[in-house]
Amino acid sequence: MAELGKIQRLSVSEFRGKRRLFCVPNIFTPDSQDEILENLIEKYWNEAISHIEKLEKLGFVTKIFVESIFIEGQEALNVIKETNPFLSLLIEKKVTEGAELIGIENPETFGVYIDWGNCLRIVKTVSVMEEIFNHFNEVYQKRLSEISTKINDSLQEGESGILILKDQDRIKLSLPNDIEIFLVVPSVYDDILRYIRQKYINS
Repeated sequence: MAELGKIQRLSVSEFRGKRRLFCVPNIFTPDSQDEILENLIEKYWNEAISHIEKLEKLGFVTKIFVESIFIEGQEALNVIKETNPFLSLLIEKKVTEGAELIGIENPETFGVYIDWGNCLRIVKTVSVMEEIFNHFNEVYQKRLSEISTKINDSLQEGESGILILKDQDRIKLSLPNDIEIFLVVPSVYDDILRYIRQKYINS
């Protein structure tokens, strides 16, 4: 796994012909109006664009994989514009340059995953929570396996792809060793997490 800060010291020839995946932790725009958080998130995705363009010295992005998306093309982009408008700026830019937006979710699996997750948020008793968690974990592992397979099947030899996925999910994927992983973590990422904890979790 390569770190962005070390990319200048990597030999481009070292990665020629290999599959490359530029992984960006997903950050969603909140439903409520929070100008401070929105500004931080906008800065996050703008910085992500800059980092990815530096990494493209290894090969231009041809595939974009986004969590929660199971459709493709313009229809998928329209959904992202509605749910994550600052992310859509990155995707639109790369699609205009020739990249393909690919849905990585199985709609049936994703629907069950969301339903069990919603159940976990409202359950009160320990015994029921344990039962629900077992169902949730089962479909969660299935979802990660399907995402891993989709990326492996879609990313061809010599191609570069972008993966937009929560980091806690990304580290659990089972990707083959011939896919080189590059972490793209904008500097404002920690500021966003800290702000969310202070305002929405610890308040």
